[in-house]
Amino acid sequence: HRQRRMFLSSVKETIMNSNNNMLTCLPPRSTDEACNSTDAKESRAATPPVLRVLLLEDNVELAELLRLMFEMWGFQPTVANLGREASRLLEEQEFRLAMVDIDLPDTTGFEVVAGALAQGWLQNTKIIFFSGNPSDDRVAMARQFPGSVFVPKPFEMQHLLALIRKLFPNEPTCSVSGRTFCL
Repeated sequence: HRQRRMFLSSVKETIMNSNNNMLTCLPPRSTDEACNSTDAKESRAATPPVLRVLLLEDNVELAELLRLMFEMWGFQPTVANLGREASRLLEEQEFRLAMVDIDLPDTTGFEVVAGALAQGWLQNTKIIFFSGNPSDDRVAMARQFPGSVFVPKPFEMQHLLALIRKLFPNEPTCSVSGRTFCL
């Protein structure tokens, strides 16, 4: 419980710092793709990408904090706190990214993803499994799903954003409160 509280505090602190500094830049992929380039900002601000994200997390407070961060990053998050709720959302909507907690009250994140894949959903979706119990078996299980990665909890929000940048290399920017930042 102490580790969870520290993690939630860390996420809250990241949100608070992000509110004070709405323009965030990670190192650009190349020197000619500078984040502060006026041309880059103008061309990207005209059509900001929308990355639809499913957040499957049973801890309501953490799910809400992640939702806020993803919205601040310019993504379009949808939260589910139970596996059956996530399955319903996956049937109804298409997501490009799914952040899936493994340990859920009604099932496992692995079962949700396996069921969705069996239905033909998640075919074009990157999956980030996460858990506070990062055993070798869980990491190996996560890697069996196409396009998926495993991230142990707690994680740094900037590291998560860097991972998303790696998973979506063709998503150069996100709009945040009318501003643009590099992924």
